[in-house]
Amino acid sequence: MATTDDAAPEKLRDQPFTLAHWGATLPERDLTPEEASGPLSDEEQLQLAECHRAVDNARSAQWLLGRALEIVRRRRLYRGDGSRTWVQYLAAEHDGMTERDARRLQEEWRLAKAVQDALGKPAPASHVRAMLDYADSTSDEQAARAYVMLRAAFEAARMRLAAHQITARVAKALEPAASEKDPHSRRQAVEVRWREIHAPQPSIPAPSKPSEGTQPSTTARETTDPLADAVNAVERALQRVDDALMDASAAERRSTAEAEHLQKRLRKVGRILAKATVSADDVIDAEVVEDEGEARG
Repeated sequence: MATTDDAAPEKLRDQPFTLAHWGATLPERDLTPEEASGPLSDEEQLQLAECHRAVDNARSAQWLLGRALEIVRRRRLYRGDGSRTWVQYLAAEHDGMTERDARRLQEEWRLAKAVQDALGKPAPASHVRAMLDYADSTSDEQAARAYVMLRAAFEAARMRLAAHQITARVAKALEPAASEKDPHSRRQAVEVRWREIHAPQPSIPAPSKPSEGTQPSTTARETTDPLADAVNAVERALQRVDDALMDASAAERRSTAEAEHLQKRLRKVGRILAKATVSADDVIDAEVVEDEGEARG
C-alpha cells in the first residue's frame, strides 16, 4: 500500500515569471540620500532594468490572459466534463471574473500585442483601451504605429502621456472617418489627421500680474477658475482610479473587507460629485450682453 509520501504531488502550472527568474534582490533597509546619491552605477542600472522587466511582464500577462480566454472560449475548452458553462468556468478558474471583464480582455489583447511589437515593450492597459476606437476604424497595426508616434512625441517634449490625452486625440482623428465609406480611404484620412494632431500642445503661460498702479482689465478673463482646476484634478484622479482598478496584483492582495470599504468610499465620492452644481454670476452675464449690444450699436 502506498504511503502518503509516495503519493504523486499535485502538478502545478508552469510559472513563466517567478522570483527564481529574477535577478534583483530586496535590500534589508532603505538607503539614505547620502548612501544613494549621484548617477546610478552599472549595478544599479541592472537592478532597475530587472524591476522594469517585472513591470513589463505584468503588462504582457494582461493581454496574454485575454488571448488565453479567447482560446478557451472559442474552442469550448471550458466545458470540463462536458457540462460546465463559460460562466461557471470563469467563476471556478478565474476567481469569479465577470463575462464583461472577460470580453474586454479578449477585445483588447490583439491591439496590446501589436503595440508591444511596435513599441518594443508593453504599454499600460489604459493606453491600449484609449486606442481601441482608432484600431476599430483602421487596424491594430495602424493604431499601434499611431500610438508609438504619439508616445515618442510626448517623450521628446518630456511630457507625461495620459490616457485622457490619447482619447481626445483619437476622437479628433476619427472625425474624417465618418464621411469615408471606403476602408482604405478611411485609414488614410485618419492617419493624415493623426499626424496633424499627435504632437503635444505647448503649455499656455500663466498671465503676468499687473504692475502696481494699473487696473486689471474687466473684460479679459485672465484669472483661472479654481473650479476648472479642481475638475482637472478630479479627471486626473479618475484616471488613477481606473488604472488602479485594473491592477490585478493589488486585487489579489486586497481582502474582501478592504474591497467593500473602498467600494463604499468610491460610491460616496460619486454621490458628492453627482450633487455638485456649477453656478455663474448673472451680473457678469448681463454685463457681457450689454457690452455686445453696445458694440453692435
